[in-house]
Amino acid sequence: MIKGTSEKKIDMVLITSLNDDLLHNILLRLPAKSFAFASCVNRSWNSVCNRILSRPKMVSAFSRNPNQTRAGEEVLDKVLSEPIRPDFVIANITYGNMEEALTLITERVGSRVPIIVSVVAGILGKEACNDNPGEVKNHVTTDDGLSVVANFAILLTIGYLPGIKVEVVPVIQAKRESEADIGDKFVMDIRNYVSVVSGHAAPACLILFGEDTHATEPILHKLDYAMPAETIIVGDQIGEFLHKCGNEPRNVQLHKDDSRVLAGLIFARDKHRTAPEAGKIHFDAAISRAMSSVDLRYKAANVRVSRRPRCPSTLLTAKRGGEAEVLNGDQILDDINDFLGNQIWENDPYLGVIKRRKYSVGLEEKPKIMASLVYHQVTGADEQDLLVNGAEIRTGDYFQVYLPDLNVAEASLNAVSSHLRNLKSKPNKPEVVGGFVFVGSRRGDSFFGRQNADCSPFLENFPELPFGGIFCNSEIGRSLFVEDGEEKKEVSIRRCLHVYSSVYLIVSYTF
Repeated sequence: MIKGTSEKKIDMVLITSLNDDLLHNILLRLPAKSFAFASCVNRSWNSVCNRILSRPKMVSAFSRNPNQTRAGEEVLDKVLSEPIRPDFVIANITYGNMEEALTLITERVGSRVPIIVSVVAGILGKEACNDNPGEVKNHVTTDDGLSVVANFAILLTIGYLPGIKVEVVPVIQAKRESEADIGDKFVMDIRNYVSVVSGHAAPACLILFGEDTHATEPILHKLDYAMPAETIIVGDQIGEFLHKCGNEPRNVQLHKDDSRVLAGLIFARDKHRTAPEAGKIHFDAAISRAMSSVDLRYKAANVRVSRRPRCPSTLLTAKRGGEAEVLNGDQILDDINDFLGNQIWENDPYLGVIKRRKYSVGLEEKPKIMASLVYHQVTGADEQDLLVNGAEIRTGDYFQVYLPDLNVAEASLNAVSSHLRNLKSKPNKPEVVGGFVFVGSRRGDSFFGRQNADCSPFLENFPELPFGGIFCNSEIGRSLFVEDGEEKKEVSIRRCLHVYSSVYLIVSYTF
């Protein structure tokens, strides 16, 4: 007994006497639970563990396992396989039970971490089981073209960003509450949170998830107006979501007749972490576009909006540029069809509507005009009206026909990849610690005719980066990298909402 005890003591002395560099490399490879135990061994180990935890980290992984619970465990095991002190969690599923996903994540990461769970059109990134890049659309057509099958997948993204405070700020709309009121409240809630935790006037970054309601578009435009240019705004406009704030033990339960509109992850610089030695987190964004305009221009003449609370649509007539005749839906559709050589539906046409609107926040601020370009998909026509998806089109708005263009998308992807390459060569040598991409649901492998095209800017420049991404029905992105030849348009007309695009968020760190 005495000999065995003596040997154990010698082993402990040897372990605890490891030099810090070697100990750092060993502890760095421990899973989260073992790492937590190791931090309690002694002061030296605890110091090394704290140094490891102070490193910025943003990790994503997805699973195709058709069993939601098992898939959730797989991605949690993967993202927690190395030590991390979670600041935030984003979970995206192609379908399934959001409440179940939220509960499982909360049990593993703790009740004080802000979490957003959303249902999305698809997922892309690296698989938890093999680290290979891939994508999963929520619905795919069988080879015979006779049926559509659902694909389950879950993506989990977890991050720790030193010097950054993160919280969820939601937009909940009560019955009869106007979009203007809840938009003002959303902007003020963000500003109030930032003023409490940060020495800055605005957040560094916003990641947004929205529901398919009338309210999302005007609120997003107000946010675009209210936030300074240096604030990065990205996200998914149309989907479903649940959220849990950092100070709440579980998902917020809605009152009767309330509805979810938006939830934003707010990234604000921590006023208590301003020392230069602490380093600094940077947020960058870039966009790959695919829409090409054609020479068909109109002015909306008569506009009617559907009153459905979800999936809003618009009926309209219009005049050709410089003409007085009012065209009905069939006539506008004939214009487009003639231009495209009777292949209108193969080309998936959109109206790019210039919306000039007055914006202000609250009653004291004088309204200012902001022009935004918003795309609306053409879905049909009759002898009265043209039918398009979405709302917020008004009589007098000018619009032009746009088509998705593979050549534009390929060139734009190359430009984004070049932008990321330039990011690596900056004088301050930023270390890229995370990446996320919001991709239009009609892009992906089938659009490009090759695998992982939308992932390529990350794969080419940061092949080891554990990035993630989702397919969206409307991508949110502003303050973005501008491609050559578009500067004049970008200065005068805002673009916050997109289709057929990929919006890239890059998180880096300088020491």
